[in-house]
Amino acid sequence: MTDTMTKPTTTTKDESTVSTVVNTTDMEEDYQDRFLDGSQQIIPFDLLDARGKADDCDDPSAKVYKEAKELFHKGYELCMSIPRTLDDEVLNQYEDEIRTASETMVEAWLMDDKAAPMSERILILGQQYEKVLLKHIPEEEKEGFFVKDSLLFSAWILLVGKQYKHCASTLTIAIDTYHDLPARVFYLRASCHLSMNKTGLGIKDLETALKKDPNFHFAHFLLGSIYSSMGNDITTSIKHYELYLNESHPASNYTVHAYYALSVLLSGQRKRKLAAAEYYHLGKAAEEKFIELYGIHTGLSDIKRQAISLFETPQEANRLIEKYTSKKQRDEKMQKFIQSGLLQASYPPNPNKCSHCAAGHVKDSPDTPLLTCGACRGIWYCSRECQVADYKSSHKNQCKKFQALKSEK
Repeated sequence: MTDTMTKPTTTTKDESTVSTVVNTTDMEEDYQDRFLDGSQQIIPFDLLDARGKADDCDDPSAKVYKEAKELFHKGYELCMSIPRTLDDEVLNQYEDEIRTASETMVEAWLMDDKAAPMSERILILGQQYEKVLLKHIPEEEKEGFFVKDSLLFSAWILLVGKQYKHCASTLTIAIDTYHDLPARVFYLRASCHLSMNKTGLGIKDLETALKKDPNFHFAHFLLGSIYSSMGNDITTSIKHYELYLNESHPASNYTVHAYYALSVLLSGQRKRKLAAAEYYHLGKAAEEKFIELYGIHTGLSDIKRQAISLFETPQEANRLIEKYTSKKQRDEKMQKFIQSGLLQASYPPNPNKCSHCAAGHVKDSPDTPLLTCGACRGIWYCSRECQVADYKSSHKNQCKKFQALKSEK
């Protein structure tokens, strides 16, 4: 790793949208990727490192999310080292990188889709991956040809684009062809069905996910929510919420919601009113644990509003509902972490954002532009600390590729 970082030279942002693939490597070093609207999310797990609470959280879902995000970052950075072209000669040269970047990010998406945002550059990679896969296939066999990761890559793109019908069809082909797919694939197809109001198919997929992996407890939470919203099978809803709580993490936002949901569902049953009140207080206690860990509350769902109204005095209910109504507190706190450079996330190379933490200026120096890696000059940081951390996590393997790419120009 280079021991120095240098101030960046002025760059020109590529303002064009990705309607066609760029067929030249010109301006590759100045290219700035753009994530699609709504695909790049900051979730409570992202706040753990920023708040110094990572060691205090033993939620398995947080661990999976972190591993998926690191895996995505590794694949994404490799993707950014590949020229944006469909030229056969270039694709032959970068075939291994195209395959590895694609399959690494698909694996991350399957682990936790929230850890794998979609970008314009990844859309191009999808085209490159498809062309690489097809190059050895006879022309007469190309129509209808697919492989597992290609199908899942397509499903990822379709789901982010809210093309639920086509996404469900693509996942169905994958499920029917490859019988080693994880339970999350059925969950992802269930998400498509539910988004199209095909509730029965969504329930069937979630039940299949549980048969395939009894430890996929999140399916119980979703089934509890679905049956609760349908209103015609409260007993089944209660059963799934309780099964979820048997295995859930005590400081999960879903745990909080499940407790509140059970308090509302049981409040209408005369013999279980005491249990309903107990669930409500367990929900409040879980919310406090959540706030202590993440520094934000879980928001205000309709179920939570109903629970508060049922079990609090009118004055206290009004206070709590007002407290939880607005997302402003949550959004402002997350934005503060981002601007301060404390929030760790994966970001595309951008001379206006630290590639490790997204800060917009040198640490503790608001008027000083970011520093660039002295070796490849293709990635930017706010501090030596961020450079070292990013180098160890992913940039080490990509720095030389960035240098080689620029030497070809």
